[in-house]
Amino acid sequence: MDDAGISAAAKLAEYLVDPTLHQLQYLFCVGKITRNVETKKEELILKQGRVQELVEEAIKRTERIDDEVNKWMNEVVSLIAEVESSVQELKANNNCFQRWCPTWRRYHLCKVLVKTAQQMTELNAKSDQLEPFSHHVIVPDIEYHSSKDFMVFRSTEMAYDELWEALQDSDSFIIGLWGMGGSGKTTLVKEVGKKSKESKLFDRVIITTISQTPNIRKSQGEIADLLGLELREESEAGRARRIAMKLQSPKEQILIILDDVWSMLNLEDIGNPFRNEGPRNCKVLFTTRRKEVCTLMDCQKTISLGLLTKDEAWDLFQTHAKVDDGAIEVAQEVAMECKGLPIAIVAMGKCLKGKGLDEINVVLHRLRHSKPVVVDEGGSDAYACLKLSYNYLKTVEAKLLFLICALFPEDHEIIIEDLFRYGIGLGLCKDADSFEIGRSQVIASIYVLIDSSLLTYYVNSWNEKCVKMHDMVRDVALWIAPKELGTIMVNCAKEFNGLHEDEAAKDCYAISSWNRKNEVLRFPSQLDAPKLELMLINSSKPIDLSRASFEGVKGLKVVALNNNGPFYLTKLLPQSIQWLSNLRTLRLRDWDLGDISFVVSLKRLEILDLKGSRFKKLPNGIENLIHLKLLDLSWCIAEECFYKAIGRCSQLEELYAYIIHPSRCTICYECFVGVPALSKLGRYTLEMGPHNKTMFQNKGIREIFFAELNISIPSAMIKDLAQRAIAIEFYKLQGGCKRFSPDVVQTVGGMNELTKLCLQHCCEIECFTDQTTPHEDIVVLRLVELVLKYMDNLKQLCYVPSNVSLFLNLESLNIESCPQLVNVFPGKCNLGNLKYLNIVNCPMLTSLFPISVACTLLSLEQLSINECHELKHVIEGEDGIVDAWEDPMFPKWEILSVWNCNQLESICPSFCVQGFTRLKSIFIKDAPQLKFVFGEATSICDGMETSIVLPLLENFRLENLPNLLRIYPESYHLLWPSLMKAEWTNCPKIEYFI
Repeated sequence: MDDAGISAAAKLAEYLVDPTLHQLQYLFCVGKITRNVETKKEELILKQGRVQELVEEAIKRTERIDDEVNKWMNEVVSLIAEVESSVQELKANNNCFQRWCPTWRRYHLCKVLVKTAQQMTELNAKSDQLEPFSHHVIVPDIEYHSSKDFMVFRSTEMAYDELWEALQDSDSFIIGLWGMGGSGKTTLVKEVGKKSKESKLFDRVIITTISQTPNIRKSQGEIADLLGLELREESEAGRARRIAMKLQSPKEQILIILDDVWSMLNLEDIGNPFRNEGPRNCKVLFTTRRKEVCTLMDCQKTISLGLLTKDEAWDLFQTHAKVDDGAIEVAQEVAMECKGLPIAIVAMGKCLKGKGLDEINVVLHRLRHSKPVVVDEGGSDAYACLKLSYNYLKTVEAKLLFLICALFPEDHEIIIEDLFRYGIGLGLCKDADSFEIGRSQVIASIYVLIDSSLLTYYVNSWNEKCVKMHDMVRDVALWIAPKELGTIMVNCAKEFNGLHEDEAAKDCYAISSWNRKNEVLRFPSQLDAPKLELMLINSSKPIDLSRASFEGVKGLKVVALNNNGPFYLTKLLPQSIQWLSNLRTLRLRDWDLGDISFVVSLKRLEILDLKGSRFKKLPNGIENLIHLKLLDLSWCIAEECFYKAIGRCSQLEELYAYIIHPSRCTICYECFVGVPALSKLGRYTLEMGPHNKTMFQNKGIREIFFAELNISIPSAMIKDLAQRAIAIEFYKLQGGCKRFSPDVVQTVGGMNELTKLCLQHCCEIECFTDQTTPHEDIVVLRLVELVLKYMDNLKQLCYVPSNVSLFLNLESLNIESCPQLVNVFPGKCNLGNLKYLNIVNCPMLTSLFPISVACTLLSLEQLSINECHELKHVIEGEDGIVDAWEDPMFPKWEILSVWNCNQLESICPSFCVQGFTRLKSIFIKDAPQLKFVFGEATSICDGMETSIVLPLLENFRLENLPNLLRIYPESYHLLWPSLMKAEWTNCPKIEYFI
């Protein structure tokens, strides 16, 4: 009993003393509390920074940040502000006179800080549970088009409502919208199309541009692309029938928008199945400048789009100009002079943005006194307005480029690099110290034109930077040209063969021809055009220069003859060009040229572009062309190696050279032995050697492909090219180097700018990088893309001590056919930027990621493994590492594909299974030892099973997994809500759903 009493008394004392001590700490442990709070705050700020980085990366991918993440960020900001305020107040109440006298306020502040410290700890822990972090924003077909320039006016609202009513009318199948050029027809039909898609009136809304010269094949391709249809037929009629079969499907309601139709168009030629019988699930809406087109097309509904009223014009003008109050009256007069044409109003508004009263007065005066040529009603005033946009261009370069763009057909993809090469020949950048500066000047001028609404910018399917010119803006450019330079003749639909009979040619500054007919294009024997400086000819048939005389066009500075025919080369004999002594740019693309010795006579030549052509050899004496700065020999077929001649061209600043099937060019490095480096070379894309299957084509400013290079043979030229390269590919590298770094790197003399590297069939290399030898390895740290293929003796990616972290910037890694490779990533690798990983045919590889490396895969999006027959684990657990990485997350991992891995036992340890919440696609095939897709258990605590939640998984496919026991949870429709397709074949041992 006594013992029991003593125990009870002790317990009571504990209950009394502990709370008292707990309260006393608020009075006497101020320093400890504040230090703890500061530590927690610093930890939270670091976590806040990491989350902010993830937010910025998601925004760059155009993803929407989850509401829970935004809530967490706001709570962190609020709590940190509260902590800082309390700490400041506590310091004020804890000065040297008060620290020994406990106060109620200090007690209260300490109590608040202890509470906020706990809140910061909870927020810090909560940051690791922010899943999903962001969501992909799905952009449907018609919604891709921007609405930023669409404004609803009363004069357009009526047309909008009529269009919407016609689309809903079951008796209207062909609808025409007509109005003058630049009135906003295209913008209006896009908005109506978006509304019809959003309201589910149509399942698909497809838009294609027809233009003045219809390209049926191009329109068919655009329609097929948006229908997900592959066209294999060669004839346009066959392609049209294929599209018609697709459009007749009763499962979808489809709206096809044909923009800018100029004349009667047979819809069946494109593929629209319009007949008097059968289902009517497809409608056509088209725009045109000509009302009679609507009649010829048998429209059930014809709608007109007028110009803007005075007030509407001012509202649109002020949206872009933002004129100050002191200049409003004059600016309103300018807006009136635009005559309600939206394209003119927008262009004028942008060019007057930020201008003062005096400048706007000058513009108004010039508008009222201009006398443009007679064009369609209302158009002359719009021409005058657009010409003022041209006049307000600040540089001669921008104006010249604007006029050059008119040489191309309507809706043409104008490649910016082409504009640069033509512009240089015309003297566009005379004051530039180098081509690099000249290119920057051209690009800057192009952006001036884009900002002035005179050009639009985009990137085409070949990843080339391009611009397009609105058809009305192009008309204005052709109207301006005779007053500024001279006539620009665009013979898109005329006979080039009769050009010598055209008196207008005498005043021509530039001529372009786009021959699409099945006939030989003959250059006139007597062409009298003394002012002609630029000739651009694109032909799908041979060009006959046999009787050509350039006597009357000696002023030519730019000549471009491009073969747009089939993929075989057509004979071209351009020897007569040698008399063009003033020529600066010569482009002869995709021709069979034979002897090109004539080029040595072109003493002023700055750019020689023979891309895709066949010729015998580069002529002796080409080094005497002292003005030659750019030489493009990409994809050329040469009978003799031309690198020796190139090595003598010391003035070159840009060089693009790779040969297709050279007859005598197996080893060309001897051409550069003893040759000094091309010191002025700033851009180059080169292939040297017999192999031409490159990996990084046109991906960088300086890239080079070396085949069968003996690294031990000294060459100043080779070393200089390699030292400054951004992308390098080595094929069958020789010279006894067993390590790329440091052996190859140090032999070259450093590769400090290298970001992309490919090694193929480099059988001497056993290790990519060896960090056990002290050296500064900038290459490994800077690499963004690495490809290793057919490396017969490669055993490890790197030998590395435990204190070295590698591959910090690596985004893409492709390893293929490395039969001796046993280890890829050492435990110290930080792969925080790795996005794409592909491993193929590495039969000795047993595991891919240690768990310590897997936990750094914060950016991984795709992993593909194929034919790794000894691979047992994709992610392998390490002893003693589970506690440190008990909750690994893979926030961007979307695709997992594993094929032909005979010994595969697991994808990852059980404690990793909850980290795959972003997976969208899983494909596993031919892994006979695999029993569990995600570890051997579904839980990591107390033996309680918990299901794997994969909220974004869409496709799940398994094949030939004879020992697989589990696939997915029984309640997959809740845990995997996005699953659209699940298939498994030859999985006989499946027992139940996990």
